[in-house]
Amino acid sequence: MLGVEAADAEALLKSLEANGLVERRLKGLLFKKEVYAITERGREALGKWREEVLKRVEEAAELRRQGAQEEANELLAPVAHVLPALLMLGVLDLALFDAAVGEAAAWLEAEEIPGAEAPEDAG
Repeated sequence: MLGVEAADAEALLKSLEANGLVERRLKGLLFKKEVYAITERGREALGKWREEVLKRVEEAAELRRQGAQEEANELLAPVAHVLPALLMLGVLDLALFDAAVGEAAAWLEAEEIPGAEAPEDAG
């Protein structure tokens, strides 16, 4: 569904669990199934990461306003692959997204962000 292999997802969840960011729980009355839930520590880490991403986006928007396109692209490159998802989830405002990335419509149509490379496969 998300283009992630089951083994990769399992490895990621185990790593998150080992770091105390998620925990396994059993869910269901008759048919028990294992689910993962974010922990308080995970919420804190996610909040901190979100603040860091938003700071990068705001700084990139300011750089673009100053005409520093390359610097803005370099600043966004490490987080570029998650920006469309954050926009769709409502974490990023469209005006801020557009100011930070420039030509947002072109990015969404092309499904790529200039100057950003897809994350390497950890496998």
